Amino acid sequence: MVLDEIKGMRGMLYRKLKKEERRPGELPGAEDVEAERGRFKEIIGEKEKEMELPGFAVKKPKHIVEFPEMEDVTQLNVTYPLMEPFVYANIRWDKEKKELVYVVVEPQLTAEEKKLLKQISDAMIELIDVQLSAIKEQGKAIEYLEKQVVKIIKEFGVRLTRNQYIKLMYYIYRNFVGFNEINALLDDPNIEDISCDGVNTPLYIIHRKVGSIKTNIIFSNMEELREFVIKLAERCGRYVSYAEPILDGTLPDGSRVSATLAGDVATRGPTFTIRKFSERPISPIEQMDFHTVSAEMLAYYWFLIENGASMLIVGGVATGKTSFLNSLCMFIPPEAKIVSIEDTRELRIPNEHWVPSLARVGFGIPMPTGEKYGGVSLFDLLKESFRQNPDYVIVGETRGKEAYVMFQGMSSGHPSMSTFHAGSIDTVIKRLTTPPIELSPSLLESLNVISIMIHAREKGKSARRVREIVEIISVDPKTDEVCTNVVFKWDPVTDKFEKVNESVMVEKFIAAKGGTAEEAVVEIDRRRQVVEWMFEAGIKDFEEVTEIVNLYYKERKKIFEMMAKEGRELKAGAGLMAAARQYTPMRRPELKGNDRIKAKLMLNERHDLKPVALGEEAREEAEAAKAAEEEEMEEASMAKEREEAEREIATATRPIAQPRPTRRLVELRSMKDTSTMKKETGQMQGERPVSVLSLLGFKFIKEK
Repeated sequence: MVLDEIKGMRGMLYRKLKKEERRPGELPGAEDVEAERGRFKEIIGEKEKEMELPGFAVKKPKHIVEFPEMEDVTQLNVTYPLMEPFVYANIRWDKEKKELVYVVVEPQLTAEEKKLLKQISDAMIELIDVQLSAIKEQGKAIEYLEKQVVKIIKEFGVRLTRNQYIKLMYYIYRNFVGFNEINALLDDPNIEDISCDGVNTPLYIIHRKVGSIKTNIIFSNMEELREFVIKLAERCGRYVSYAEPILDGTLPDGSRVSATLAGDVATRGPTFTIRKFSERPISPIEQMDFHTVSAEMLAYYWFLIENGASMLIVGGVATGKTSFLNSLCMFIPPEAKIVSIEDTRELRIPNEHWVPSLARVGFGIPMPTGEKYGGVSLFDLLKESFRQNPDYVIVGETRGKEAYVMFQGMSSGHPSMSTFHAGSIDTVIKRLTTPPIELSPSLLESLNVISIMIHAREKGKSARRVREIVEIISVDPKTDEVCTNVVFKWDPVTDKFEKVNESVMVEKFIAAKGGTAEEAVVEIDRRRQVVEWMFEAGIKDFEEVTEIVNLYYKERKKIFEMMAKEGRELKAGAGLMAAARQYTPMRRPELKGNDRIKAKLMLNERHDLKPVALGEEAREEAEAAKAAEEEEMEEASMAKEREEAEREIATATRPIAQPRPTRRLVELRSMKDTSTMKKETGQMQGERPVSVLSLLGFKFIKEK
């Protein structure tokens, strides 16, 4: 019985028993040969199956994670994917430490797997002969890595399961193509800032929804942290060492890196801070969606930028200045030539006719002037840019002597836009007119608009707002006082934007083109409606928004037809004309009565629009305007008659002075002594006061 069971197992013992059953010299039968052959195939098949390695692929989620609105943060527990199916982010309340924590969830490796990963990584460093960061397509980089890993595994003779291979491939991809431990943080679109303060210190991030929060990532090894900072410098295309321990650069995705390497500079070990920038710039409609700006303000910016206004985007650190400047650049006409100047690449302007310039750090030992050989500063680039005859000059950030060149360019007719660190108008003027910039106050008149931005944390962790839009009207040459005009202002109580005063710059630019204020008001309102239509229609992507703006410049009739198809007609009723009628910040010829409506109809025809039929309200308004005009003319006529009558009465009752000799103008002299002149002219004029001409230096003599 037991023997039969052993035979049924057909293992090593079975074959031994079968061999003993055969007589000496007897060959194995066909059944025995087939059994041995099948067993051999089974063993070989298992080995081949074990070495069959799966393909590795990385999938990034495309959906947007919606965070629940919670007043009690202790109840928050949100998990969302960063790189499926390998990495997830979990934000939860830590009951022990009484704080929110950001936990990066990655595949766990055993001690044996960590040792194998180290061996494969060392072999990869010796084997790889290309720079992985230079491979633009992620699929090709993964394919190259996978080929090298399989080759190393075969050479080592290591047998891996499917799960082991996938885990090892993820970590190799993360360390060779990505950014090691912080790769997951860079993949999270909700993170704005990543900060490492040294060794054995948790990394902190700034999350769009929950603000500053601690993570579970810690660099516990000083040498690993040093190597990582050097890796950041290499990815930025910069050099960092003990002799030059400070790094300021930009990663390929546009994120800005600031790091220190030497221990005597950063006493807790190497540090780094990464300010993330989206690969796709934020469009003006997205800024409106974030409540950074209103539709009316965007229409105002659109009109000014088209007409070549120079402006500064002003604010503190991390107030969204550069992102907002990039958004406004989408209003620049498509055929305009743009030259941008930056020290670290942050701007992404969608126009084709764009010349991006980047400052360069010098090489070697500094010269006696403090500059390094081969260095190219913002000042050098800005001087060169004006020789390229640009339509718009955009400076990433103004903070030094390059401001003088930029303002000289503004004065010579080159529209310029830039960001500037300041918190108010007074601070802007003080910083511009004092060292190290030290501009002449008269140059400030060439600047048209200053936009002040703030980080409104009370409205949300990532809430940015345009607090004020201020126009520079003039500068007093005697007192150097700057006359300003606040056009828009943000109300922190209601979180809404309100128009404080009418724009002087709008009328200035439209007058330079021979237009009227009414035309400008109608045009800005038309653009406001286009902006609102894009917002309501969900047109927020920067490429789509730029396409609509460019189409508006070329064939705006098509835009209006698109709006009409979606049930949104342009509103241009009597209320708009009433607003235009009140728009009189500067002296200009007034349109009377029906002329206002006619001007509006002419403007519509100029833009290939059908004339707007006048409704009952418009007719009544025109008649009321005409009656008011006639009443004004009648009052002016009566006032003139009264003035003439009073003048006649005053002349008739004035005492007659003694006869005066006839005088004629002989020469113009400088007025040195007014008292002497009074004596000379007082004798000729009798009792009358000294004439204006005599006080101005005209000398009178008697005719013979």
